[in-house]
Amino acid sequence: MNHVQTLLQKPLKRLHALGIHAQLAIWNMTIFLLLIVLFGAVFYFHLRSGLAANLDSQLQLRAQFVSGAIIQQDGTLALHDETGELSPLIDVDDMARKSVSHNEHSLGTSPFDPDLDLLIQIRDASGHTQYSTPAFLLLSPPRDAITQALHGKTWLATIMTSNGQHIRLYSQPLSVHQRIIGVVLVGGALSPLENTLQQVIIELLLLAPIVLLLGIVGSFWLAKRAFRPITRLTTIARTIQQGDLHSRVPVPHTNDEVHLLAVTFNEMIDHLEKLLYQQRRFLSDASHELRTPIAALRSMTEVALAHPRSIEEYSSLLQDMNGQMERLGHLITSLLTLARVDEGNISFEHEIVHLDALVEAVATTMEPLAAEREIVLDRQIETNVTVMGDEARLMQVVMNLLDNAFCYTSKGGNVTLYLEKTSARAILRVQDTGSGISADHLAHIFERFYRVDSARSRSVGGAGLGLSITKWIVTMHGGTISAESQLGKGSLFLVMLPLAKEAIPSSHSHEWMVSSVKE
Repeated sequence: MNHVQTLLQKPLKRLHALGIHAQLAIWNMTIFLLLIVLFGAVFYFHLRSGLAANLDSQLQLRAQFVSGAIIQQDGTLALHDETGELSPLIDVDDMARKSVSHNEHSLGTSPFDPDLDLLIQIRDASGHTQYSTPAFLLLSPPRDAITQALHGKTWLATIMTSNGQHIRLYSQPLSVHQRIIGVVLVGGALSPLENTLQQVIIELLLLAPIVLLLGIVGSFWLAKRAFRPITRLTTIARTIQQGDLHSRVPVPHTNDEVHLLAVTFNEMIDHLEKLLYQQRRFLSDASHELRTPIAALRSMTEVALAHPRSIEEYSSLLQDMNGQMERLGHLITSLLTLARVDEGNISFEHEIVHLDALVEAVATTMEPLAAEREIVLDRQIETNVTVMGDEARLMQVVMNLLDNAFCYTSKGGNVTLYLEKTSARAILRVQDTGSGISADHLAHIFERFYRVDSARSRSVGGAGLGLSITKWIVTMHGGTISAESQLGKGSLFLVMLPLAKEAIPSSHSHEWMVSSVKE
C-alpha cells in the first residue's frame, strides 16, 4: 500500500513543480479527455440502442404486413400478395425435394447475403413450414420462437447462423377471428448495424485526437490569457519588493476573482505603506525622545567633571540628573508597552472592578501633586459604578488623564473629575481650565509622539505617548475615548466603558486602593 502511495505521489509532485497556468492547462486537458471519452461512450451506446430499436420496429412492421397477406383456404394457409412484395416467398410443400436440395446446396456454398434475400417464414398451427424465403431455409429458429407464437405471444431474440452471422429474429402469432392458425417469423441481419457501429468507432477514434489537440491548444491559450493579470501583479510585486510602495496593481474592469485579487493586493500595499510610515516615524520620534534626556545627562556629567564643586552644587546636579533619568525611565517603559501592544503580547485581567472606588483612590493620590502646582482638583463621583476589566490598567487611564490635565493647567486653574453611569455605560470625564487645543491638532492628540508645539512643549509635557497608551487601554476594555477643547478655555476628555453585567459590593477598602496607587 505504501509503495502504491509513493508511486502516486511522484507524478503529483512533478505536477506541483509546474507553473499554475501549466497545471490549469493540464487539468483542463484531463477533464477534456474524460469528457471526450464519456461523450463517445454515451453516443456509441445510444446509437447502438437506437439502431437496434429501429431494426426491431422494422421487423414488427414486416411481420404485420406478412400477416395481412395470409388467408386460410380449405384449412390451409394461402398467400394473397397483391403488391408483389412477397414474391420471394416460396411454397415449400409444392417444391420437389430435389429442387429444394439443389437450392440448399447452392445457398450453402455461396455467401449468405441477407440484404438480397428476405428472411420471412410462415408456418401453420402444427409448426410445419408453409412459405419461406430461400435464405430462411438456412436458419434453424429456436423452438421457443414457434411455441411462444402458437401460445399467442410474440418472441424476439438474436440468433447465429452456421457461418457466424448474427440475425435478429421476431415471431408473432398468425390468427383469424381470434384463432391462431399459424406463425409468422421475420428476421434481419445485424451485419449492417455492426458495420455502422464499427465505422462510428473508427470515426470517433480519428476525430478524438484532433479535438483533444485543439482542446490542448485552447487550454494553454486560455490559461495564459487568464493569468495575464496575475503576471502584471507579479511584476508590480517585484517592483514593490525593491522598495517602491507607491506602485499599485492596475484593477481590471471585470468583476471577477482577478478584480478582487487586485483590489485586495492594493489595499494590502496601502496598509503596508501606512505601517512602514508609522514604523519609520515611531523610530524617528523614539530616537529623538531618547536622545534628549541622554544628551542632558551627558551635559550635566561634563559640567560636573569640568572642575570641583561644592556639596550643594553636586546635590542639585544629582537631583537634576535623577529627574532626567526618571523621565528616561518613563519613556522606556512607555516604549516597551507600545512594542508589546504591537506584538499582542500583553494580557489583560478580566475581573469586576469598582470604578468609583478606583477613581476616588487615584484622585486622593493625585491631590498632593495638584496642590504642589496650585491647581484645584474637584471630583464628582457617583457610587456603585462597576465595570469588567484590568484594575491596574484602568488606574493608568485615570492617572494619565489627570497628569495630562495638571501639565497644561496654569496655577490657580481647576481640574474636575466626573464619574457617572447610564443604563449600560460608565462615563468618566476629566475637564481642565488649561490652554486648550486647536481644532487642527485635536484629531491627532491620540497618535504616538504627537504634541501640539504651542501648548504641549517638551518643557511641560512628556513624550507624547500617554494619551496613545490611554486610548489603547480604553479600546481593549471595549470603550471609547474622545476629546473636546477650545483655545484658552481648556479641554474635556470623555471615556465611556461598558458596565459589568452583575455588580457586587466592593471588597476593597478605600485605604487599600490608595496604597495600591502609591505603590
